[in-house]
Amino acid sequence: RTEFAHRIWDKLQKLGTVYDVSHYNALLKVYLQNEYKFSPTDFLAKMEEANIQPNRVTYQRLIAAYCNVGDIEGASKILGFMKTKDLPVTEAVFSALVTGHARAGDIENAENIFSVMKEAGIEPGPDTYLALLNAYAEKGDIDHVKQTLEKVEKSDLYLMDRDLLQIIFSFSKAGYSQHVPEILEKITYERRYIPDAMNLILLLVTEKLEDTAFQILLACPVSREGSLSDFGSFFLRHCVTMDTPAEKLKDYCKKLKESQMHASPLQFTLQSALLANKTDLAKALMKALKEEGFPVRTHYFWPLLVGRQKEKDVQGVIEVLKAMREMGVSPDQETYINYVFPSFDSVRSARAVLQENGCLHESNVFSQAELRSEAINGNLAFILSFLESNTQPLSFSSLRGSLSLGFRRSMDINLWSKITELLYKDGRYCQEPPGPTEAVGYFLYNLIDSMSDSEVQAKEERLRQYFHQLKEMNVKIPENIYRGIRNLLDSYHVPELIKDVNILVEREKIDSRKTVQLPSSVLESTLEKLKAANQPIGDVLKQLILALCSEENMQKALELKAKYESDMVVGGYAALINLCCRHDNAEDALNLKQEFDRLDSSAVLDTGKYVGLVKVLGKHGKLQDAINILKEMKEKDVLIKDATVLSFFHILNGAALRGETETVKRLHEAIMTLGLAKPSSALSSPLVTLYLEKDDLGAALEVAIDCYEKYKVLPRIHDILCKLIEKGETDLIQKAMNFVSQEQGEMTMLYDLFFAFLQTGNYKEAKKIIETPGIRARPTRLQWFCERCISSNQVEVLEKLVELTQKLFECDRDQLYYSLLKLYKVNGDWQKADAVWNKMQEENIIPRAKTLRLLAEILRNSNQEVPFDVPELWYEDEKHSLNFSSPSHTESNIQKDLLNACQQKRSKDAYTIFLKAQKQNIIFNSETYSNLIKLLLEKDSFIEAVQVKEFAETHIKGFTLNDAANSLLIITQVRRDYLKEALTTLKAALDLEQIPSRLAVTRLIQACALKGDVESIQAIQKMVDGLEHSIGLSNMVFINNIALAQIKNNNIDVAIENIENMLTSENRTVEPQYFGLAYLFRKVIEEQLEPAVEKISIMAERLANQFAVYKPVTDLFLQLLESGKVDDARALLQRCGAIAEQTSIFLVFCMRSSQRPGKASTLKSLLELIPELIEKEEAYTSVMKSYVSDKDVVSAKALYEHLMARNVKLNNLFLKRYAFLLKNAGEPVPFTEPPESFEFYAKQLKESRENP
Repeated sequence: RTEFAHRIWDKLQKLGTVYDVSHYNALLKVYLQNEYKFSPTDFLAKMEEANIQPNRVTYQRLIAAYCNVGDIEGASKILGFMKTKDLPVTEAVFSALVTGHARAGDIENAENIFSVMKEAGIEPGPDTYLALLNAYAEKGDIDHVKQTLEKVEKSDLYLMDRDLLQIIFSFSKAGYSQHVPEILEKITYERRYIPDAMNLILLLVTEKLEDTAFQILLACPVSREGSLSDFGSFFLRHCVTMDTPAEKLKDYCKKLKESQMHASPLQFTLQSALLANKTDLAKALMKALKEEGFPVRTHYFWPLLVGRQKEKDVQGVIEVLKAMREMGVSPDQETYINYVFPSFDSVRSARAVLQENGCLHESNVFSQAELRSEAINGNLAFILSFLESNTQPLSFSSLRGSLSLGFRRSMDINLWSKITELLYKDGRYCQEPPGPTEAVGYFLYNLIDSMSDSEVQAKEERLRQYFHQLKEMNVKIPENIYRGIRNLLDSYHVPELIKDVNILVEREKIDSRKTVQLPSSVLESTLEKLKAANQPIGDVLKQLILALCSEENMQKALELKAKYESDMVVGGYAALINLCCRHDNAEDALNLKQEFDRLDSSAVLDTGKYVGLVKVLGKHGKLQDAINILKEMKEKDVLIKDATVLSFFHILNGAALRGETETVKRLHEAIMTLGLAKPSSALSSPLVTLYLEKDDLGAALEVAIDCYEKYKVLPRIHDILCKLIEKGETDLIQKAMNFVSQEQGEMTMLYDLFFAFLQTGNYKEAKKIIETPGIRARPTRLQWFCERCISSNQVEVLEKLVELTQKLFECDRDQLYYSLLKLYKVNGDWQKADAVWNKMQEENIIPRAKTLRLLAEILRNSNQEVPFDVPELWYEDEKHSLNFSSPSHTESNIQKDLLNACQQKRSKDAYTIFLKAQKQNIIFNSETYSNLIKLLLEKDSFIEAVQVKEFAETHIKGFTLNDAANSLLIITQVRRDYLKEALTTLKAALDLEQIPSRLAVTRLIQACALKGDVESIQAIQKMVDGLEHSIGLSNMVFINNIALAQIKNNNIDVAIENIENMLTSENRTVEPQYFGLAYLFRKVIEEQLEPAVEKISIMAERLANQFAVYKPVTDLFLQLLESGKVDDARALLQRCGAIAEQTSIFLVFCMRSSQRPGKASTLKSLLELIPELIEKEEAYTSVMKSYVSDKDVVSAKALYEHLMARNVKLNNLFLKRYAFLLKNAGEPVPFTEPPESFEFYAKQLKESRENP
């Protein structure tokens, strides 16, 4: 370690690092820790040569260096320097002197140091006593050790476990291991001392004292029952590193297992030996494992082979393979390909050498490995020859990945085609299900998917040639796989290749959106007309009730219910109950619930409506009715989610704050007794809140304890403790402490008390708590308290926290000092900040860059000298940036040329100008760089764009891209599958209050969905919260894509449950008629996720049949049509006839489809299934537009004749389009062509629809 430190020191010095006193102090610490022999006087001379003034910490460590070797004269010299400089002599110096005298053989003077300390006004602390105890231990003087320990026990001081462990190390290293058990007896044997014990064990193994180390390991208090732990792994791993003999290791493993400390010590030791590349030890351990009946696996030998592979050690590989044979293990294909072949010049030479040495056991496995290896290397001639002559069974799927790589590495398209044809047609390879068509289809998909977009673009011609050769060979691929390939080529920006894949199969593509809801006034008049005509009104009545509920018109809705009570349905009552609960109308809500039950006693409300009833009934004193609702929830097995439990808490807490004791107690008891929610601190906390609000602390504590005894939760115990300390209720504090310590352990209680005592100024009590043996740091709790002190400017309290946690295990001291410096900065106290710098060095803390910058800022603000090198920020300083504020004439011309090139979309010229300016050190303004980056992204020159961005960021302080450029960057990053980077770009843009484009955000969300990354989609949703309208982002984008991501993760039921809840709950974020799931359905069908398609279909039909929500099932119907699944669409229509009534959705679909070419067949299928649509003007106009776009004269004629036969009055736009199609086809027009332009008639039709 010391050598490594020296190398780093010299390297950094060569690179121009300027060292200060803290660096030299750190180097001294390394010397002391590693007992490195050096000359302190030479070290001081080195510092003087570098013009660095030593400080108190430097002198303390130099004294320690002299004392460690027993050189009291040298230590006295340094002590003299300290006195001349008026530096305080601390306990650390006296402790070092104790060690120095002892190692000089003068134990009497070592003991006298205690008197000298007292004369100097310094009370000996634990560190000084520890130095004396170590001195006795090094002499093997167990009697004096015991006497001194007794003396410490009788004083106010105490030694921590780590101190006792240090004494054990001193005894062991000096050769007195026989005294170790006596010191071990004094250790508390609590779990919390384990980390210190682990450090000692490792140190003893390093010193070759592994038997003593094992003795301490066995004494560690670990769980030895139930599930076996794996304690002792660190010991075994280090023994392997230190070359402990195999026999000894096996003995340790046996004892560890017998003592139930480690479940599989032998297996773990073998793993360590393999990773450390210790072959002989590994073989010995494997034999031991085999004797125990444990199977030895092939992959155990991989680490050994990797070690030989690096040196191309053929003989070593042979030895490992022979060892495998001895163990009865045969190499598999992965072993040959990844670990054996790389050590040889070729696979052929590997075969010869292995055969010669008798290592070629299963030639079939070797042959298949050889085939895959040659495929990976692009040796396609070998592959073809092998496949033609092969007589062994071979799975094409196992070869697919290797073959893809081989195709990419070979440019011989003829070989590509021949191999593909052979695999397709030869009965040996693909004839079993799913058959050759699908197997080759998947292979083509994987081949293209394994390439990058740039690779596909570069090999476009070769791929085209390949596809055409496959066509000539009559190779076919399924339609669904073709769609996947088409999407890949689309995303790679090589749409030109799609037509070439299309010759292997034919198919096309999709899209659809929203509908409109009728207002309540229209529904009301419809209802009256139906009633007058004595026709069924149930559906319209329900729609009207739902419309009035969405308008929050309770009075009108209740009147309507009274008027048409005999026609009311379950759905209408459910909506009304929810409306009354929202309006705090308990009376009507209860009456409606009773009527609902009379109508259908088996009907079940959704969870939210039940919770709403409980809330409103409880609030209005109808407690028994509220409990009856809870009972019904249990009886009818209503779904209870986390949100439901949270609602229960809010109901109880609201009642507690209103002081409604009976309500809180009875409702809480009912929820727990019925098992509607699991007991939790949160759900039980309102019981305590009742009494805390009344200042009845005794009752609050009793309730908390009662909750623990009943439900094993302890609500609001921290708040109770704080109030008890404020009131000085010592008996109750003791009662609380005893109870919590007994039931939950000490750690949480200790921290609560520690912070409470600190806050109230009881520092002695706080010190006792934080010095409890074995207590560990809890960073989040410590940080919370620091921030609290800073916000309330409690300097003394925070200083005490930092002081008292000095020896706290795993404490982030730099973070605590950083918090203290933040407070000093607020108060402008540079003297205290300077003192912190010395304390940090004394504690050997390596400050983070942010701590140094903050300290430097405090000192500079007070015009003080900064005694260290300040780490600079990543950007250049203000003055440097100002050098570029006024460009020269030449710079202006170059900038003008660059902007002109950007304007004319000449990306290559613009980038060349940028490179030229870069060489001349010319810096442009932010806008110029933004324009250039935007152009490069538009032209898909991503790498160049990133280079320009990085250059701008390092040369212009605060450089950021504008909205448009950032949006383009996100789109490009998504296209290249850099999703993490795209997320970072989006966050940065939003932090700058930019509005990214809808396309950019949508593309990123969709890409995350296809990866199954629900977390990232939810993160984006939080990021854009409140900006949806500005971005133009529909909530449906998140709903569709979260569901798709869940489905991708095989959480189909969760996705469906969420969608159903959104559509059937009363708190809807999107109304059902706008709830478009077309994107989700399209993707699920495209990705061939059959289980999801089936479950989604069931959900959509259920929503239609049970809740009269028809939008999802209609969207599914249209997506089936668009994907060519006409039979499935027809079957869905037969099962759910209401789809045919969704005319408004179909008309929107027709109009949107007609705007995209190639949609005529989809629209034709729609009209065949729902023929009544044809007479709707929007429908027949859109269909004609599609026929004209596809130049389908036959279908257009049939449509025209059908409409004429039905005497439909055709609009001018329809006739104009039909005439245009006929004239272009050279056929006569059977009517007078409308004279005006298309635009004229389109505008005319639009106006007639807007003003009927």
